[in-house]
Amino acid sequence: MDNLKNTLEKLYYSFDFKSAIEHDPIKFPKRYNEPIDIEVSAFVSTAFAYGNIKCFCSFLEELFKIMGKSPSDFIMNFKPQWLIKKLNKKYRFSSIHDIVAFLFILKSLLKKENSLEKFFINSSSKFQNPTVGKISNFVQKALQINLTPVYGRDIKTAGLLHFFPSPEKGSPCKRINLFLRWMVRAEDIDFGLWKTIKPSELIIPLDVHVLRVSRRIGLTRRNSQNIKTAQDITESLRKINPSDPLKYDFVLCHGDINRLI
Repeated sequence: MDNLKNTLEKLYYSFDFKSAIEHDPIKFPKRYNEPIDIEVSAFVSTAFAYGNIKCFCSFLEELFKIMGKSPSDFIMNFKPQWLIKKLNKKYRFSSIHDIVAFLFILKSLLKKENSLEKFFINSSSKFQNPTVGKISNFVQKALQINLTPVYGRDIKTAGLLHFFPSPEKGSPCKRINLFLRWMVRAEDIDFGLWKTIKPSELIIPLDVHVLRVSRRIGLTRRNSQNIKTAQDITESLRKINPSDPLKYDFVLCHGDINRLI
């Protein structure tokens, strides 16, 4: 582990974070100053952060253009049927109605509480890992929102459910874990807005890049891209840095993309 830590530390301290941000969805919340605008734009950005980066960044550019100067103000005040007409394209697995339903859920949650952090406080006792339990509880609460104002009836389509993956079904919940990293960590590029979850409790946002490089450098032997593998990689990183296991997440992902590791 000492050799691996030295390798990761060397890469971390020589890494060009500023340049890499321009090729990462975190560039969108970096545009805002108000904490609630950062939180809202971060949640939206991570939700669409899958597939080809040029494609999802292009989609997000259009979406944030519609939202205007304050994403939080937009979310709290938009009318679903107006936005259905305003949006001119779907995104991958999700129809225009699914995208509006996702934003309507965000609106409904924020009308109940002034921050999504409140929905990540309690953990389901079904899970040994508290953070997995918190994600599960958040997803359940989000999917309890009545979506009749969007669909005309309260349904949960496959295109909507893609935004709210379930750890109970084995999903690594990559985008939710990415959102949590942005909100919880206060180091380098992350925002550190939330205090109820500790950096030591975070789970790595597992995607194909992180899995590939993690197997290459010995952080896991597992092959499946699921929540157990995400926890396994996180445990390996926790041995290197107990208080901040996700310190190297951004470097691992972009290091694989750029073949630095």
